[in-house]
Amino acid sequence: METWTEKLNDNPIDWLQESNPWTKYKTYSDLLGFNETNRELTEAKKELINDQNIINFANETKDWLTISATRNSDPKITYFKLKALAEFGLKYSDLGLQETVDKASEHIIENMFGVRGQTPERPKKGEKYQKPDLAADVWHISPCNSPLITTALMELGVKNDLVDRSIKELKNKWTNKEGWFCHFFFVDSQFKKLQIGCPIAGLQALEIFSKVPELKESEYARFAFEPIKFHKDYGKTLYYFGRSKKFWTFKYPFVWYNALYMADVLTRFDFLKNEPVVKELIDWILESQDSEGRFKPTSVFMNYKGWDFSNKKEASPWITFLCCRILKQYFG
Repeated sequence: METWTEKLNDNPIDWLQESNPWTKYKTYSDLLGFNETNRELTEAKKELINDQNIINFANETKDWLTISATRNSDPKITYFKLKALAEFGLKYSDLGLQETVDKASEHIIENMFGVRGQTPERPKKGEKYQKPDLAADVWHISPCNSPLITTALMELGVKNDLVDRSIKELKNKWTNKEGWFCHFFFVDSQFKKLQIGCPIAGLQALEIFSKVPELKESEYARFAFEPIKFHKDYGKTLYYFGRSKKFWTFKYPFVWYNALYMADVLTRFDFLKNEPVVKELIDWILESQDSEGRFKPTSVFMNYKGWDFSNKKEASPWITFLCCRILKQYFG
């Protein structure tokens, strides 16, 4: 059986090791499997936490949800930044991130981490729309943002009762294919018709379940996958989520529903190896590499201008690393 490196046109490992600090560190830890006592890994970690881009990014997370987001896919939302730092290899003890962790853990609702903002409600007939106070001290939980905070804290190495309770609560919300569904007025009519959960909520639940050994291949993970499988078979938009050109993009951070994010999560599960949607994602990645086994971003967030994954003209070390890790997870 071919290994993941043999699936690439050329092996980019050397190039990744010579790139930016976040890619170098994660290449050592995730692709090469260096342990924490390895000298090269510890030196790479020092380089990572001393990088000015990383320092600035960490400082931005301390401004935790000071106003409510007006849309869930806004890349400036603080929990997306915290999650990215965790994915780069930082821990809660690095760069004062404990302060951010404390703020993220301050609002707990039904054992889940809350985010600032009003729960969306249908406007009453005849009443004039009133813009919400974005700075109001009002918090809520929902299936497409609260799990992101849990994931970020887990990846940062936070181990406490709050994280444990949030994982248990999420598990309890995925005991069927409907799962944890927001039932907001603008999607509830389609839910009543289809009786299936939300694909982005399922994906975020799967990301957490993949990190917990007893949940990784569990029935809860299988239920969380059902909306994603249904969406592929459905063949059209589901709760505002599509599978068109915007879905098939090499784009980071993982702010919303796209193929790269999905591939990164789904390839962690043994029970999904033969699923058509997973094979489709793997084929797309293999067909998108250049002659050197590298990958370019095909869509970018302008808020991240200056980062390697926000330059569509050149191959991105970080995007290439992510694709390599996906292939390693799938092929071994």
